[in-house]
Formats: sequence, structure tokens, C-alpha cells
Amino acid sequence: MDIQFFGVQQLGTALWLMLLGMVGIFVVMGVILLAISLLNKYAKDKKTENSDTNK
Repeated sequence: MDIQFFGVQQLGTALWLMLLGMVGIFVVMGVILLAISLLNKYAKDKKTENSDTNK
């Protein structure tokens, strides 16, 4: 039984997969940030001149 705990041959592949995962996380965070920014910009409550009548 030959158990290999650390294979140097797979290090490049592991680093590449880790890089893709990190880039994916930042892309998703950017999309969420953009969606929140757009919602805040276009979904604000309209302020009226007579705000006392709304209470």
C-alpha cells in the first residue's frame, strides 16, 4: 500500500484550481455589489414636498 501525502506533480493543477476559485469568488462578489448598487439607485422612495400628509 503506497500512500502519497503530497504529490509535487499535482501542485500546478492545484494552484490553478485555487486561482480559478478565488477569481470566481471575486466575480460573484462584484456582481452582487453591482446589483445592490443598481437597486439602491433606481428603487429609492420618491420624496414629496408634503411629507407631513403621509404620516
